[in-house]
Amino acid sequence: MNKTLAVAIFIIAVSARGEDMQKYLSDTQEMVSQGKHQEALDRFIWFHDHALEHEPARMYGVRLSFALSYWKALGDVYPPAKAALVETRNRKEKMVMDNTGDAALFHDVVALNRTLGENAKTVALFDSVDKTHPDTAKQYWDVAKDAVIAAKRYDLARKYIGNPAREFTKVKAMYDHNTTLYDNPQIGGGHFKAYNENHLVEESLKLIEVALALDDMKAAKEVQGKALLVLDDYRLRDAIPLKKTEETEPAHTTGKPSPGR
Repeated sequence: MNKTLAVAIFIIAVSARGEDMQKYLSDTQEMVSQGKHQEALDRFIWFHDHALEHEPARMYGVRLSFALSYWKALGDVYPPAKAALVETRNRKEKMVMDNTGDAALFHDVVALNRTLGENAKTVALFDSVDKTHPDTAKQYWDVAKDAVIAAKRYDLARKYIGNPAREFTKVKAMYDHNTTLYDNPQIGGGHFKAYNENHLVEESLKLIEVALALDDMKAAKEVQGKALLVLDDYRLRDAIPLKKTEETEPAHTTGKPSPGR
């Protein structure tokens, strides 16, 4: 790190003490709109590295979603910001490869890859960890699974999901927990309810997709049935193609000879 950047980050750290991190991020966005690109970049880097030291609960999701998208948007008009984003990803990815990180660090890499539009790197990284440190890969699965399933790496899904029907119990437990937050004025409300219901549907659809890919129609139907008991959503009703269902159901006896006999 050069001396100028070190001084800039020190000033940022001092000025951020006691400051609302959401306001800090908003002020940084304002600097971008004013054309203060290098100053904004220094602040995005600081926010990524230190926001959780100030407001861990409020900023955990923001740091890996809105903050990274703002940083990426700056990178679209200011190449040094894109370079810094890639360098941050590469550095953290190397730590994961060296098995010197943890689940939080892996989550950072996944979010950075998503922001950069490089989810294939997440799949490749998880595949590598699976081969070299399978016990560690178990800790990373929940964060990696979206990219892995989207890439149709069902070999990995089979290993870490196991029985899709049994995995649904985790999805349902999370859904039930979130329903208890509907009346919380800071979290609940219509938007959160809609998010919770959509999350259950989407996670159920992923499990059905994996079960079908693994030719486990029984598990696919079980997940579908249990999910429909919670939410009667058309996406769940249509999740198993009718042709697939017919192929697995025994033919009805009609007393007539089968074609060709």
